Amino acid sequence: MAKRKNTAYISGKDSKAISRMNRKITRKLEKERADANKDPKLYETTMKDPNNVVEFDNMCTYFFTDIGVVKAVDGISFNIPKCSTVGVVGESGCGKSVTSLSLMQLLQRPTGQVVGGEIRLNLDGAGKALNIVNTPTAKMQEIRGNRISMIFQEPMTSLNPVFRIGDQVDEVIKLHNPEMSDENVKTRTLEMLELVGIANKEGVYKMYPHELSGGMRQRVMIAIALACKPGLIIADEPTTALDVTIQAQILDLLRDLKDKINSSIMLITHDLGVVASMADYVVVMYAGRIVEKGTAQDIFHNPCHPYTIGLMKSKPVVGKKVEALYNIPGNVPNPVDMPDYCYFRDRCEMQCDRCKGDYPPEIKISDTHVVSCWRFHDEGEVLGFPKSKNVEELL
Repeated sequence: MAKRKNTAYISGKDSKAISRMNRKITRKLEKERADANKDPKLYETTMKDPNNVVEFDNMCTYFFTDIGVVKAVDGISFNIPKCSTVGVVGESGCGKSVTSLSLMQLLQRPTGQVVGGEIRLNLDGAGKALNIVNTPTAKMQEIRGNRISMIFQEPMTSLNPVFRIGDQVDEVIKLHNPEMSDENVKTRTLEMLELVGIANKEGVYKMYPHELSGGMRQRVMIAIALACKPGLIIADEPTTALDVTIQAQILDLLRDLKDKINSSIMLITHDLGVVASMADYVVVMYAGRIVEKGTAQDIFHNPCHPYTIGLMKSKPVVGKKVEALYNIPGNVPNPVDMPDYCYFRDRCEMQCDRCKGDYPPEIKISDTHVVSCWRFHDEGEVLGFPKSKNVEELL
């Protein structure tokens, strides 16, 4: 009797062929980025709506591995309006952090690459913008920490353990304000430490990260992010590993500081409670694509996609006693070999006949509410399909 072939197995010959193709693609993409250094027209663009800080337009971020191409983010489109908070939610591995790292151009290149679409960053409020996808590294150095700042997920690993807190905040201010004297830089650092609610600012200025609690380290991370008054703050799980009381303090702090410096927040989290209290708009991601987006009111009071409904059902409710919390059945599809139909179909409990066909388009069911689900095909306006990138076309 013949043995069944292991479909998860990849031969050495296949792996070499994949690696060879990956090198060709990544060299070409890196060359295009290098060419942008010579010609600013390759990355200068205009905003579709000057009232947005950032516009993601069919962005595709892929990782070129020895076993195949992982489509971590595949054709996502959403906007971050000025002076607003956009919550990006979804389970681990859905592409939330990769989206933020693509915007900051902090992907581990050449393995990780933004291969398609645009990320438009508003420069002057009048519509002049940069396409971050093609922006050269030297230009990004001026943008990171200045126009866009990021509060990373784990403050203990984000802060350098061998430098004092003051030196680490000073460094950001000096980098983007070289004309400032050392005395003015220190004064500005102390102001920022006070702004984020650190009472003993002089003492903390001289301390090392290990001398501070988790909440204090997170406040320092926020001070670093806000030091140059950026137009957009990316908060990647800002309350991870903090107790509930400190979580509430950090979220209140972010909310207040956003209003003080008139910036926007891109809030990445698993916690629907955090999103409900913080976000003006919500983007729900699943397997590298956006399945639903709208205002917080739309998503929490009228969830439409089966995945969003499953997330809501899995959230514990105060005063409601259940034997076990709901969990969404099944598993996420293999990111190296994604299906050509709805990625959630095999886990969905609300399938219809149309679900057997292609991946669903984005369907506008109200002025602010968009969902990718065939169940709403006859109820709303079809906006279009997410545009995946054919890897072979990149050669």
